Amino acid sequence: MRKDAVEKARQVRLVIMDVDGVLTDGKAFYGGSSLEVLAFDIRDGTGIKYLHRSGIRTALMTGRDIPAVRDRALTLGIEEVVQGAKVKKEAYESIRERAGLTDAQIAYIGDDLPDIPVMRMVGLAVAVSDAPPEVIEHADIVTERRGGEGAVREMAEFILKAQGKWEEILSRYLD
Repeated sequence: MRKDAVEKARQVRLVIMDVDGVLTDGKAFYGGSSLEVLAFDIRDGTGIKYLHRSGIRTALMTGRDIPAVRDRALTLGIEEVVQGAKVKKEAYESIRERAGLTDAQIAYIGDDLPDIPVMRMVGLAVAVSDAPPEVIEHADIVTERRGGEGAVREMAEFILKAQGKWEEILSRYLD
């Protein structure tokens, strides 16, 4: 973790997530010519809901176009979903403009080389633990968990703790 990561996390108002290799473990299961199944970690979904409860918006950005991604976003209340983003930097800039935020107010979590340009622009860059070294070197924090195995939840907790909002989330379950 970079020494200024906590300070960067305090400024986050929007979290943008890659999908394959971040919200999933990168595996895709095919059943026939048109069915593609992805597995999402429930803990990641819970972390996303905690971000929403704390006033932090979320978005998904992926290079592929998969119906399961739209379905998962709808289930979690993720309003911004950009699929087919072949050039992620351009997709990111579009999301940032629609959100009306600065780079410093945005966190991004990625796992592979196409994520590096966005990671270099945002305020808080996060890499999953199983990302290649070239991606990890551009991250402010690296999760202990692998992509698709709770890495997004881990990142959400880091941001919420940095912002002093984690105790409020906990109080709902401890009172």
